[in-house]
Amino acid sequence: MAKTKRIVVAFFRYSLILVAMRGNDQQQFRAADTVGIEIRSSGSGTERLPWGQLTLTFFVLLLFSWLGIALSRQSEGVATIWLTNGMLFAIVITRPRRVWLHFFAVGLLADTLADVLYGDPVALALGVSVANSIEVILSSFVLTYWFGNPLNLSKRRPLLGFLGVSVLGATAITSAIGASWTLLFVDAGPWWQLFRTWYLGDILGMAIIAPLVFILLRPGFFEVLGRKQLVDTLLLLSAPAIVTVLVFTHDKDPLIFFIFPALLLVVFRIGFPGAVLAVCVIALLSISLTVAGHGPMMLIADKHMQHRIVVVQIFLAVALFTAFPVAALLEERKALEESLQKSEARYRQLANADGLTGLANRRWFDERLEEQWQRGSEEARPVALLLIDVDLFKAYNDLFGHMSGDSCLRRIAGVIAEALRESSGTASRFGGEEFAVILPNTEGEAAFAVAENIRCAVAALNLPHGGSPWGIQTISIGVAAMVPDGLESAMSLLNAADSALYCAKRLGRNRVEAGLTSTALMN
Repeated sequence: MAKTKRIVVAFFRYSLILVAMRGNDQQQFRAADTVGIEIRSSGSGTERLPWGQLTLTFFVLLLFSWLGIALSRQSEGVATIWLTNGMLFAIVITRPRRVWLHFFAVGLLADTLADVLYGDPVALALGVSVANSIEVILSSFVLTYWFGNPLNLSKRRPLLGFLGVSVLGATAITSAIGASWTLLFVDAGPWWQLFRTWYLGDILGMAIIAPLVFILLRPGFFEVLGRKQLVDTLLLLSAPAIVTVLVFTHDKDPLIFFIFPALLLVVFRIGFPGAVLAVCVIALLSISLTVAGHGPMMLIADKHMQHRIVVVQIFLAVALFTAFPVAALLEERKALEESLQKSEARYRQLANADGLTGLANRRWFDERLEEQWQRGSEEARPVALLLIDVDLFKAYNDLFGHMSGDSCLRRIAGVIAEALRESSGTASRFGGEEFAVILPNTEGEAAFAVAENIRCAVAALNLPHGGSPWGIQTISIGVAAMVPDGLESAMSLLNAADSALYCAKRLGRNRVEAGLTSTALMN
C-alpha cells in the first residue's frame, strides 16, 4: 500500500513537469530551452530540435515505465495499468509530425531501459518496447490522418476515434505482439491469458493517461484549479473520491454502482477535464485498495489477485467509456452555445449599426434615447442630446460626387466617435447627413462644451468645400438638455434639439446653439 501511494505521488509530480513542456502554439513546436540542433522543416527556414524536452520526456517515460513494472510485480504479475504508452501518445499528438520520430525513439529507449533495469533480457525488453511503440505510432498516425493534427480529444468525433482506434484496436495489436514475443523467452502460461493481462492494462493506460496528459497540456486547463474555481473543483472531485473509498473499503456487498452517479456529477459540472480527473481518481483509489485486499472484489471466490484486478479493470473501462463520450458531447454543446451567442451578438451589432459610417443607426438611437429618458426619470438625472447637421452637404455632393460625399461622412463620424471616447456619450447616424449624440447624466453647459469640441474638430479636418463660405466642410449643432419629470416624453428633448439645430443653421451655420424646452434646461 505504501508503494502504491508513492506511485500516485510520483505520477502527479511528473505530470506537472509535463505541463511545463507545453508551448503557446501547438502548431509551431518550440523548445522549452535554448539547447538544440537545427532540423529542416517543410516550411521556410529551420527550427531547433528540442533536446531539452526530449531529455525530460525520456526520464519521465523511464520513471513511469519502471513504476508500471513495479505495480505489476506488486499485483501478482498483473499489469493493472500501463502508463507510458498513453503518456507518450498525448505528448506526440500535440506536436508537429516532423518531431514525432525523435519522441518515438525516446519512448522506445526509455521503455527498453526500464525493462533491462528490472532484469529482463535485452532481446525480450527490446521486443516488448517495439510492441509498445507500435501502439503509439499506429494511434498517432491513424487518428491525426482522420481528424487532423494536433488532435483534440475533447471533441466527440476524435474522442470516439481515439476510444476505437487507440483504446481498443492499437492496444489489441500491441498486446498480441507483446504476448507472442514474451512467450519466446518466458513460460508465462497460456497465450490468451497473457494477452488478456496485457490488453486490459494497456486499455486503462491509454484510456486514462492519454486524456489526462492531454488536458494537462491543454491551454486553459488550470482555470478549473484557479482561485475562483479551486474550491468548487475540489469539492466536486471529492464526491467520486469519497464514494470510491467507501465502496472499496466495504467487503460485504458489491456497491460499486454507487460510483457512477458521483462520476456523472463531475462530468456535468466540469466537463471533459472533470471526467478525466474523476476517472483517474477512481482508478487510483480502486486499484490501490483492491491490491491492498479491500473492497467488493474480495467477494470473488477466486483467491488469486489476478482475477480480482481484471474485474476492477473492466469496471474502470466501463466507467471511462461512459463518462468520456458524455463529457465530449457536453463540450460540443457548450462550444455550440458560445458560437451561437457570439453570432447573435454579431448579428445584433450589425442590425444596430450604420453600414456607411460604422456608428449606431436610427433604430438603435430611438431605443437608446427612450432607455436613457426612462433612467433619467427614475434617477432624476439630466439627459442631453446633440443633433448635428453637415453644412451644405448637397452642394458638397454636387461638387465632388457621392463617393467623396460618403468619405466625408465617414471622416466626420470618426471625429464624433473620437470626441466621445472619454465620455459616456454615444453617437449614431440620425439620417442622411445628420448625426445624433446622447449624453446621459450631462447638464446643458457640459453638453454645449462637448458640441463645441466636435464642431472645432470637424473644422480642423480642413476638408475642402468650394460651396461653403468658409471654404471647408463645417457642421452645425443643436443642443438640448433636461431632467425628465414624467410629464413629457423623450420626443420633447428631440424637438428641443431639433429647434436648436434649426436656429444654428438660420444664424449662419458652423455654430452651436442651445434650445429651450418646457422643462428646466440645464444650461
